[in-house]
Amino acid sequence: MNLGRLVLRNILGSLYRSIAILVCAILVAGLSLSATLVVQGAQAGLKRNLSRMGADIIVIPWGTMSQDFDGAHLAGMMTERWMPRAYMERIMAVQGVEVVSPQLYLSTITDSPLSSLPEMYLIAYDPVTDFVLEPWLEHDPIGALRLGEAVGGVAVSDPDGDQKIQIYGYPIRLIRTLEETGGDADQSLFVSFDTAQAIMEEVQRQPKPAFEIAPESISSAMVKVRMGNNAHEVAVRMLEQVPGVVPIESTGFFQAQRAQVVGLLRTVLALAALTWFLATLFMGMVFSLAANERRREIGMLRALGATKTLVLRSLLLEGVTLAVTGGAAGIALIILLAGLFGEQIAHATSIQISLPAPLVLAGLAAAGLLLTVASVVLAAWLPASKLSKEEPALAMRE
Repeated sequence: MNLGRLVLRNILGSLYRSIAILVCAILVAGLSLSATLVVQGAQAGLKRNLSRMGADIIVIPWGTMSQDFDGAHLAGMMTERWMPRAYMERIMAVQGVEVVSPQLYLSTITDSPLSSLPEMYLIAYDPVTDFVLEPWLEHDPIGALRLGEAVGGVAVSDPDGDQKIQIYGYPIRLIRTLEETGGDADQSLFVSFDTAQAIMEEVQRQPKPAFEIAPESISSAMVKVRMGNNAHEVAVRMLEQVPGVVPIESTGFFQAQRAQVVGLLRTVLALAALTWFLATLFMGMVFSLAANERRREIGMLRALGATKTLVLRSLLLEGVTLAVTGGAAGIALIILLAGLFGEQIAHATSIQISLPAPLVLAGLAAAGLLLTVASVVLAAWLPASKLSKEEPALAMRE
């Protein structure tokens, strides 16, 4: 008895049943791969957002006037009070601090042709230690800014198109633009401390200097807390150990965003699990109905000499064949949809859906196919096992 022909005849002989199992297999395989891609995309997006959280703590000079701190986690504080840059070492020595990066607010330039907004902030920062602006760069990290180079917020641009601009008479070249942050960084022009010193020297040569700042001063220190440490506890220690400064904890905007992404992930996984359960249950019902329909046929096969093992293998192989065919179709469909509509999905949901490297994708596809086969075998095992053990005479009387 040719087992392959028997399986093929049974699949084609009950086309509606086979199509129902194929559809369930497509759902199981497609959902397993799509859920994995969604989880990976959400995790990548969450990691990217976490890197964009900016400073956990902003350290400012004692006596700075209170203001709205939203957006200060990236562009520091627009304050005209300064503290010695030497404070950086004291702040870094506080337990729980991982990175400290200085910023220096120089001035607010009003009605600048460089900015689409009424005000533009001129800020010095250190690209080497920076961790707050770098994740917002459109391309690769800068590493270091040369003298006269600048990074602009999304609202800052060169009206002449040559990227060469004048700030208080000092030539500046705009080399990069940050992505939109939604905060003060959007209307800020960032330069290195060396360029800031050159600008300050140029300002002092003017009859009426626009501002005057002592050398080696900073207006804020951006602090990243070491993993596993509580930002509030680190801020309290900083207040106790570093006199003359005020540590400000950043707002919880990104924490709320993280909670939203985690909630979406849970929903996706719950829906995928529910769909798998319902599909497996449905396939079990289909196989049970098929078993009842084929009792006489199986009884005749047993009477002609087919063993229980052969009958069981033929029934399970029928399910595995449908599972592999439907699973492969479901995986191919999800890969096609992800390639065609990944960008639109990312734009609508803020979750980046992208296909991983070919080797990783092959592993995910194999895992999805294995889950589909296991689901079909699970659904088919009980009715197939029961039918294969039934006595031929009893089955043929039905």
